[in-house]
Amino acid sequence: MLDMYNALLLFGVLLIAGVVIREFVPPLQKVLLPASLIGGFLGLILGQQVLGVIEIPVAFTDITSIGMRIIMACVPIGITVSAKRIYQHLDFTFTNMTAFGFQMIFGLVLGGILMKFWPGLPEAWGLMGVAAYHGSHGTVPVVSEMIDPSGAMGAQSIGMVMATLGILFAMIPGMFIANYGVRRGWATFTHDIANQPKYFFRGTLPEEKREPLGRTTVNPTNVTGIALQLGIVAIAIKLGEIIFKGLALFIPFFGNIGAMLWGLIGGLILWPVMKKLKLDKFVDKDTINQISNFTLEMIILAACATVQLDIVSKLFAPLFIHALLSMIITGLFIFIWMKKIGHPQWFEKSLMLFGMCTGSNPQGLSLVRAVDPENKSCIYEALGVYNAVFFWNFILIPFAASIVLYNRLPIYIVGAGLMSTCVVGTIIFSREKKKG
Repeated sequence: MLDMYNALLLFGVLLIAGVVIREFVPPLQKVLLPASLIGGFLGLILGQQVLGVIEIPVAFTDITSIGMRIIMACVPIGITVSAKRIYQHLDFTFTNMTAFGFQMIFGLVLGGILMKFWPGLPEAWGLMGVAAYHGSHGTVPVVSEMIDPSGAMGAQSIGMVMATLGILFAMIPGMFIANYGVRRGWATFTHDIANQPKYFFRGTLPEEKREPLGRTTVNPTNVTGIALQLGIVAIAIKLGEIIFKGLALFIPFFGNIGAMLWGLIGGLILWPVMKKLKLDKFVDKDTINQISNFTLEMIILAACATVQLDIVSKLFAPLFIHALLSMIITGLFIFIWMKKIGHPQWFEKSLMLFGMCTGSNPQGLSLVRAVDPENKSCIYEALGVYNAVFFWNFILIPFAASIVLYNRLPIYIVGAGLMSTCVVGTIIFSREKKKG
């Protein structure tokens, strides 16, 4: 408990340092780099890996995986999915499924090619690309344990670096893309970053722009609002844990599924039950979102502050090449295809998808927040629909990891099937445009 307390204090200090640095460095404001990213890099530089001025606590390494459980549990709570909404956000779902399938296939193929030049890489390490880029740090151990059970090859460290590179690619080029898109008029809610008022970049919001973080749903003498919402999120996570551990007693496969999925599945079950029992009135989605956003800040800062420089120095070239090529192809597909489809808020959805498919949900939400600071977009709804339709993507990763060393054909078949959704989507949306 003391370790987490100290970690929370250091997080606060580094975050405020990031805020201060951003306040006085205009270029960082122009590219919309968040204070959490700046504070994370500051922690890396000041920490024991570089200058040794401060010590980054071991607890920082747990923030990403634990934080992702909280964020994933927040996603389905308060989101009602209907056939109409599924169709409205089918472009978002299909794009993500296609990118997932591509990274599964391309990651393995590219990983095999790079092993010819860097033989020290573990066999089938390329599969960690889809785990690292789609699932971030929390999913990496699922794959690394399968392909490097003894840990002698350093697969987990390699995967963590890949996940960190994914976050950096998501945030740094992503912020430039967000800035460029706004200038081109692609954004729905922010039309001119260059001429935005001063408070858009730095300083405090004017009084008339300040909004409450959430609403209380019960009398505070009973329980404070944020504590109640956090309790609901906790129930979702615990419910998912009970379900998966119960299934693992009969089907051991479910025991290999990452804990990040617990909250998502628990939330998908808990929310309809609460609605059926008319308990949904206790939920305040705005407060749930604030819990998610706070966790997001912690994840970004901790991930940047704990980049493993020793692994990066030894195998930086193949890891960087793998991440760079995966990010370029993934990004080009997302923005070109989504622009071609041209559904409302396509740019906000594209930013979310780019963040999700290169870093993770928090990075996607950060990019969207840069062009939608007042949370007016449909991103949370689209994300909720996506998770309701494609929640089983987290099951695919342990499945692929368990068989990759024996037979890669099923992985290629599954990946190709997922990639075909963009073909289906193109046909559906082309017909839609003709009718329009």
